[in-house]
Amino acid sequence: MKKIIVLSAITAVMFLSWGSVAPARAQDSAKDDKPTFYHLVPGTYVNGWPRFTITYPKDWAEGHLLPQEVFRAGVPGPPRGVTALHVSPFPARAISLDKAASYNMLYARSADKDAIVVSDKPSQTRDGTPAREVDIQWHGEEHWLTLGTKKDDCWINMGVYAPHKIGEDLKAILYSLRYEPGMDKPVTVPADIREFLDKFSSDMVSHDLTKVMTHYSDRFLNSGTTKKEMEESTRHFIGSIASFEISITEFVPAGDKAYLAGFTTSDPGKVPIKEISIIKENGEWKWYGNQREAIPFL
Repeated sequence: MKKIIVLSAITAVMFLSWGSVAPARAQDSAKDDKPTFYHLVPGTYVNGWPRFTITYPKDWAEGHLLPQEVFRAGVPGPPRGVTALHVSPFPARAISLDKAASYNMLYARSADKDAIVVSDKPSQTRDGTPAREVDIQWHGEEHWLTLGTKKDDCWINMGVYAPHKIGEDLKAILYSLRYEPGMDKPVTVPADIREFLDKFSSDMVSHDLTKVMTHYSDRFLNSGTTKKEMEESTRHFIGSIASFEISITEFVPAGDKAYLAGFTTSDPGKVPIKEISIIKENGEWKWYGNQREAIPFL
């Protein structure tokens, strides 16, 4: 029961994840196909905070996110039996690598009570970062292979799903993770954006959903998630938020828009910002999302 309560609190933060600081690393918005944390190029995912990249097949499509995820991609297909990648960050203090199988099984058993752990072993990424590899079999012959690593205050849990045993080609996607040092410290942002972030945080702690949603553009779209869907998701968890603070680790101005990488800090710990774009509408900044459609998966 304790583990379920902890995971529920973490999931609440991930639904809402979005301060002190050093000079900002500001830059012009991208004008080419170079992958960045705000410009998805098929085949390469760049996470804003902590900064890392993962490579996957270029012909895969981006998938609609589950609440705890920052990225999902896979082979377009029916709801079950597809091959897909997910990236899910959690506060590091809540989960230890050696307990990765236990936490993943909480989710697996909620979907299939007959799910089993096929293997659970210590591992490491190619740069030597300690990791934990867990193989879970569920829904008959389907497999879910996960690789968990820790970076500072964040636990990155990546996984690939397939309707069969995971081969070396799919496993290589997880082990393609590369951390980029020097990009994870908070920076300063313009005063009006700092004011927007602080007001949003204050309204989150007040549990006033109506006020919280005024900080979202009506055109908000984030990997398939609309403003209406965000409101419904937030409704279930906002009452559990006791503290909330937003730190920005990279700021990219783009006219009436801006791109933000960073993390939120609340009771469970730190998690990355998911809605990486804001827009100025009628003189006020609003969350705008990444403005990408996504295909439903799993």
